[in-house]
Amino acid sequence: MKLEKRIELCDSMTPLESEIASYILNNKDEITKLKIQELADILFISKSAIHRFVKKIGFNGFNDLKVSIAKENADLLENNSYINVNYPFQEKDNPRQIAFKLLELYEKAIKDTFEYVDLDQIKAVSQLIDSADVIDVYTHAHNSNIAENFQDKMLTIGKSVNCPSSFYNQRLTVLASDQKHVAIILSYSGKATFILPIVKKLYEKGVKVIQIGKAGSNYYSQYVTYHLSISDSENNRDRMSQFSSHIAMQYIMDVLYGCIYNEKRRKNTKYIYDSIDYMDDRPKD
Repeated sequence: MKLEKRIELCDSMTPLESEIASYILNNKDEITKLKIQELADILFISKSAIHRFVKKIGFNGFNDLKVSIAKENADLLENNSYINVNYPFQEKDNPRQIAFKLLELYEKAIKDTFEYVDLDQIKAVSQLIDSADVIDVYTHAHNSNIAENFQDKMLTIGKSVNCPSSFYNQRLTVLASDQKHVAIILSYSGKATFILPIVKKLYEKGVKVIQIGKAGSNYYSQYVTYHLSISDSENNRDRMSQFSSHIAMQYIMDVLYGCIYNEKRRKNTKYIYDSIDYMDDRPKD
């Protein structure tokens, strides 16, 4: 995970730690050449304060931080092509250029999302979904396509998924939920107005909630059991379309399906194999 992301996701920084973070982010090249005592002297703080900061953002020590910064700098030099995820191609671009730029954008969105993947959390979430009697996915707008795609994949292994689309059906589904249900919330920004009334009521009913959205979008953490982060490089409003957020959301849902499938791989593979002749009635070659 990139340094900026680590700092952004750390929500318990002291004013002093925020000052350290700001200096490091603004002086990355210099940091790689400094010893910890030299940085402490520049900031007029103790070495222990720097140690606490680097531990808090997930590094083993100051040298570990420097190695990470050096690697980020090297990666930037290697991949110096800039991708505007909100407006990935220009008016002058021909079809080949548009196709190539979208290819780069999709690769970036997936790689960024992969950096956020917490393997233990993904495993816990997939096991939770697999063990639930009822799976409900709450979302709206373009993310409904991703929800329905997940619904289709799960049906191929014999698991039903509800995707209530209207305000009315979503509220009714919430009211009909109990602890045998698991709820998945899809929202890139985490600010969609449908979320709070739903997660609050689900929490009251003892339903475990999985929210999926961009890093830092878990605004209702008191009601959410698990939050899975995806690439956060896309602007919520100023964009040509949801190119980046769509592919990132699709990717993480496919990862979940893959993990769920592998929970009972032999059983699921047999289910698909036994269903082929009924589902595909085309004449065999």
